[in-house]
Amino acid sequence: MLKALIGAKRLIFFILLFHLILLLTLKFTAWPEMTFWPYLILKGWFPYRDIAIAHTPLLLVDLTIFYKIFGLGLVQLKAYTWILILATDFLLFWVARRLWDKQSLALRAKKIALLAVLFYIPLQIFYGGNGLWFDLALAPLALAIYYNLERKNYLWAGIWWGAAFFTKQTAFWFLPPIAFTFLRAALKVQPLKGVKKFVIGAGLIGVVSFILLSIFGIWGDFWLWAIKFGITRLPASSGQIHFPTLRQFIIATLPYLALVLANLRLKKVRNLLPWAIFAAFGVFPRWELFHFQPALPFLAIGLGVVASNLSKLKSVERIALAISLLLFAVVVSRQLVRDFGGGTRFFEPEVLKVADYVRENTEKDDEIYVANAWDSLYVLTDTIPGTRPHVPYIPWYLEIPFIQDAMAVSLEISQPKLIVQGEYRESGLGSYKPPHLNKFIMENYKLTDKIDGYEIWRPK
Repeated sequence: MLKALIGAKRLIFFILLFHLILLLTLKFTAWPEMTFWPYLILKGWFPYRDIAIAHTPLLLVDLTIFYKIFGLGLVQLKAYTWILILATDFLLFWVARRLWDKQSLALRAKKIALLAVLFYIPLQIFYGGNGLWFDLALAPLALAIYYNLERKNYLWAGIWWGAAFFTKQTAFWFLPPIAFTFLRAALKVQPLKGVKKFVIGAGLIGVVSFILLSIFGIWGDFWLWAIKFGITRLPASSGQIHFPTLRQFIIATLPYLALVLANLRLKKVRNLLPWAIFAAFGVFPRWELFHFQPALPFLAIGLGVVASNLSKLKSVERIALAISLLLFAVVVSRQLVRDFGGGTRFFEPEVLKVADYVRENTEKDDEIYVANAWDSLYVLTDTIPGTRPHVPYIPWYLEIPFIQDAMAVSLEISQPKLIVQGEYRESGLGSYKPPHLNKFIMENYKLTDKIDGYEIWRPK
């Protein structure tokens, strides 16, 4: 038994090392907000009051503290992201082993846990996981909620759910599987006691957050952007609604087919299926694969349980399972080949070239304005926006009544040293030209240079 335990620890170490090597060699997505927002916060800008942010703040606070300690840059962003991913790997192994240890023999539980991590790695990468976004941070929090619910630690489950909601509002979709857990326990215990503890835990996080946001004087701004705009307006905004094609939907849900089939035969996966489904609901209304990230640990555990119980499935079920996983493996393999050595998204050569130009023509903390281009240019050039508050150059923000007028006034006051404007496209987000801001630029600035798809405008 001791020898098997040591062997499992060694094996999980090499599995995590393999995952890290894959992450190092594949294309990394450096979402601009993950450097730009902390960058402004470290310069004294307040989130929500000085920066329009439609997300809750916990990840940004943690990331800003990390940058404060280790410096801010692409290397630090990659390090933070990969530490988070590997921590999720290990937490997945630990949770699966602990929970299935009470249902199976210890060696069988370790087998399920190892299989879960082995399934999780290709899932995590395929579903846009090599890059930090709020959904990625929800994955370990969802696991923590699930583990504490299964252990009947309802207070801590509520605390972790509160932390998840203040990481991203789509943690709301964790509530249906949480409710399912309480309903499943109704025949054995008094569920209202558990619900009460859960609500107290979640409420505790809410109260602490309210106090902290109020102390910094940004509670009203937080409510405006993260709650009123982020929950009630943003999901229905023009350009924000994007549904998948039939092909995209089928490919993305192939692993679910295996879990649904197993659910008919194996009781052990029935608790996982609601989590695997509802935790992925953040993918609507704007379909992007990385929104599946909170659901993947449960999908991986379910597949691990299925793989360790193949003998309990009928021949037809095993064949269907094998076909679905084989098709998915082909899709994943093609993506791995395509993304191998792919560099860093949003740090393409043309972006770095225009950043070099801006650095050569500005001083540190000079005010510029970036239009129709990514806000990471401010970070790359050590400049600050000419608008305060800063509102993303995206239609669902800029079409809010009076926003463009307020930004034009702010630009008129600050008179940015230059404006970097991406060339407009014929369709998509890159085609959006806000009329009031465009009018201000045309009346007060003149085009002086063009650099690989970017225009440089200077005051007339």
